[in-house]
Amino acid sequence: MLLTLEPYSRERFVMEATNAGKRADTPEALVFVHGYNVNFNDAVRRAAQIAYDLEFAGIPMVYSWPSVANMAKYFVDETNIRLSRFHFQEFMTLCRTELGLQAIHVVAHSMGNHLIAETLPNERALAGKAALRQIVFAAPDIDAETFEKLAATFANGQVERCTLYASSEDYALKASKKFHGYLRAGDSGEGLIVINHIDTIDATAVDTSLLGHAYYGDNRSILSDMFTLIREGHGPESRFGLKKIERSGRHYWAFRP
Repeated sequence: MLLTLEPYSRERFVMEATNAGKRADTPEALVFVHGYNVNFNDAVRRAAQIAYDLEFAGIPMVYSWPSVANMAKYFVDETNIRLSRFHFQEFMTLCRTELGLQAIHVVAHSMGNHLIAETLPNERALAGKAALRQIVFAAPDIDAETFEKLAATFANGQVERCTLYASSEDYALKASKKFHGYLRAGDSGEGLIVINHIDTIDATAVDTSLLGHAYYGDNRSILSDMFTLIREGHGPESRFGLKKIERSGRHYWAFRP
């Protein structure tokens, strides 16, 4: 539950976060970026739940872009998140350069993946700054072809590992595909994204909830896999419950039914 909210100045935030990093078991941060139709309080609760379920030993954070939290305002949210790209990049630069952290993990859901795919490729790692370790694209509601082109820029060594969770039973993404007329990056059907520098995980076989769109945070198989990914940094070949599938000379991974 959320007990209190206290706005901080930038200086106060840096001080409090730096001190929290010094007290943490590991000097790392887990940044959650929410999706469409999510208000601030719900975003904070979801971030806290993910950090708790993953037993994250560093600092849990949430970047809450201004969703209007109204199911009928999808395209307003889509505009708002694009207008948030500069602010998100400022936030990530602050986290990587001013908080004394060694590493940052990012988990983005649904529409929140716009910020990751369109912003982080523009960053340049600086010596001695916090590394971008695990980037998780959970059910990304972004045009598949656009995502693939943007994600290709992660191949330059800026990120330790990128993981894409997709599902062909994600009804929210099916609706988004109908609205836009194009495949979404979180769909694991015929257009499943399989590229060399991203670990693609087909989550279709696991039980889902909330129209199949919150499986990344509600399913034990997904959480167990993310636990090993973020805690240990292991690739899918070393994680339990995944099978390797070959396709056109490339491979991806799928949860066993």
